[in-house]
Amino acid sequence: MSLPEMLLRLGTSLVAWLVVYTHLIWLGTLRIIGCNTDADELWRLLFGFTPVVLGFSWLLSNTKKLPEVHQIIRWFVLPLFLLVPLALIPIWQAFLQTTLDGAAICLVDPIPWWHRGWAPLQVVAVTWIVVMSWRAWRIRA
Repeated sequence: MSLPEMLLRLGTSLVAWLVVYTHLIWLGTLRIIGCNTDADELWRLLFGFTPVVLGFSWLLSNTKKLPEVHQIIRWFVLPLFLLVPLALIPIWQAFLQTTLDGAAICLVDPIPWWHRGWAPLQVVAVTWIVVMSWRAWRIRA
């Protein structure tokens, strides 16, 4: 394997881990931040950021062809699995409030179209992150 390919694999994998961690941390902090003066701005950001996260999560196991490096990087999965329950709390609350009850995430009138789909999209994203992280955890190339 050439040096540029090795650096590309390592770089894309590290960026993918950063993107996934950022998404889960933002999800985990939603219930602390709540709805301030900007109302649902962070909620919108997470809604729009989800396709990027789904794409980058494919790259989590990009270092499998570098077995020594992958042995180290695969340990990034453990703290990620600790963040998943924190990320699921606001998703569950939004699912009950918006998807089932039809209320707005934040008190905005009229209710935007994306409020009903926010929680199901995040469930798909977190599930996909868990699957791809498990794939990165496995040693097999």
